[in-house]
Amino acid sequence: MHSNMIPIHFEDVNFEIMARIVKAASHKYNCDVEIDFCNGIRKAVFMGDEEMKPHIVGEVLDIFESKEGGTCSCL
Repeated sequence: MHSNMIPIHFEDVNFEIMARIVKAASHKYNCDVEIDFCNGIRKAVFMGDEEMKPHIVGEVLDIFESKEGGTCSCL
């Protein structure tokens, strides 16, 4: 690694991307996810009907499910 390269923390980026996917899916069920990733904060708070969580998770898992029936190998 060159000394002038900027370090990238993929864990934070992946968590934020996943939180945004969950936020989008939650809108279908009249719920929301408050997301704050500013200044080192990693916050994702679910707001809505707790009974809708399994449905939202199912929507998100469907996005990553392989057409052959397995889970996407990229995860």
